[in-house]
Amino acid sequence: MALIPVDQAEVGMVLAEGVTDRRGRLLIPAGRSLEERNLSSLPMWGITHILVEGDAPGTQEDPLESLEPWALAQAAAEMDELFLHANRSHPAMAELRRIRTERRAKQIQKEGRHGD
Repeated sequence: MALIPVDQAEVGMVLAEGVTDRRGRLLIPAGRSLEERNLSSLPMWGITHILVEGDAPGTQEDPLESLEPWALAQAAAEMDELFLHANRSHPAMAELRRIRTERRAKQIQKEGRHGD
């Protein structure tokens, strides 16, 4: 299974979990293959991520693995402080933190700032 952003969804992907709206109403049941009309409707329903069967499209090496450990550690410490009061178990917050950590670590590594 893979949690993917709706804009990465493709026709034919199979939903691993049903898609529900904010009120809990079932919009698309689990096991259904996505159709073109689903791809255009999901954003209109306010759906940002879906859980699909298989791996995420274009799955490749984690970009965090290509960063220097010292830069990643420094960025992670900064994000710990920045996301102190955020619900880190929420998929959107976890993804936002991951993206922000990656970008900050790249910036720190580029600047070559050890231990700031």
